[in-house]
Amino acid sequence: MIRFENVFFSYGDKWAVQNFNLTIRKGEFVALLGSNGSGKSTIARLANGLFLPNKGSVFVDGFSTSEIGEELKAKVGLVFQNPDDQFVGTTVEEDIAFGLENLAVEREEAKRRILEISELLDIGKYLRTSPSMLSGGEKQKVAIAGVLVMQPRYLILDEITALLDPVNRKEIFDFVFQLARRKNIGVLYITHISSEALNADKVVVLHGGKKVAEGIPAEVFRNFSLMESVGVSVPDSFYLSNELYKLGITTKDVLNEEDFLKIL
Repeated sequence: MIRFENVFFSYGDKWAVQNFNLTIRKGEFVALLGSNGSGKSTIARLANGLFLPNKGSVFVDGFSTSEIGEELKAKVGLVFQNPDDQFVGTTVEEDIAFGLENLAVEREEAKRRILEISELLDIGKYLRTSPSMLSGGEKQKVAIAGVLVMQPRYLILDEITALLDPVNRKEIFDFVFQLARRKNIGVLYITHISSEALNADKVVVLHGGKKVAEGIPAEVFRNFSLMESVGVSVPDSFYLSNELYKLGITTKDVLNEEDFLKIL
């Protein structure tokens, strides 16, 4: 598991994260929400070991991030909002292979993994292509492939759909959600799109570097006044769900289209 224990992190004299505690278990999908500047991306970098806490500790499977090098990056894959920030190869194949080279994975094994993950993400036809020639959705798939090829136990996904159109956004989200379930990968899914958190096992809300809410989606989004006060939108479907509940049409929170259709 990834475990944050009383973590503080500052940029200069300003705290970006304050007394943060969180556990992410293997196979668990955790959504992290918060307005701009709330500390979400800092948490992502702390989970991966790119940043080390000023105070407190972050542990990955029992080991402090201050004690683990490249092995940590293989266990905890980090994908950023802008895939262009992660590209290092002149072709898609070279870019996906970069992390494997750092881990000294044998050539034949590396080739097998690259082909497997490329087929899974439907980007095999682009292996000889420069990443710069791809669309936004295709670029994000390449960035994800470069992390998945290292067979991580955990994924930290930092606003990976923010720059995509709605169609590509849904495709990318559905892929990582189903993959995490199928491969038993622990996921910290950082987003400002609250509807993407509806199917999460747990929702965490940040404000001013502090955790202000944690729980299942129904519990967190039910607190309309808190969400409004910290600048986090509540999914439209939840407002409808709340009205149905008050009218006695349903006895539980209905969060997605499938549940609404069952009622209707």
